[in-house]
Amino acid sequence: MAGDKLTRPEVDARVDKCLELRFQANDPIMFREWIKYCHKTYKDKSEQQYATYWQMAKDRYDEGWKAKLNKMLDPAMGELFTLLASDDEKIKQRAIDQIIKYTGNDIQRIEAKIEGNIVLNWGNDPGLQKLESNDDDWQQKM
Repeated sequence: MAGDKLTRPEVDARVDKCLELRFQANDPIMFREWIKYCHKTYKDKSEQQYATYWQMAKDRYDEGWKAKLNKMLDPAMGELFTLLASDDEKIKQRAIDQIIKYTGNDIQRIEAKIEGNIVLNWGNDPGLQKLESNDDDWQQKM
């Protein structure tokens, strides 16, 4: 029933089923279909609880992908550490550049030329209108 608490294995089984229907099926289930499936199959929890299972399945899926990516990156990182030990400064610098990219700290410079005025509008706040009307006075004092 709605007030009965499920055991951890029961919750895990539901999350696993959602994971299967969402990410492993040939025709993935959508959120509304999942809620209907739960009402039809389980009939014991609220839509909010079924939505929680949906999110838990997504979290498990993401964790699985992160683990796979880390397994793929580990050998590459090992090679980079080997390159860092090189006597050649160019090789060391390239290894450092790659490590920065892997960690998401790569710096990309973007140059933008802005011509004209940038206008920001936060609505019809009377305080803002007062500031706008005083804006000309402020520029004249400069």
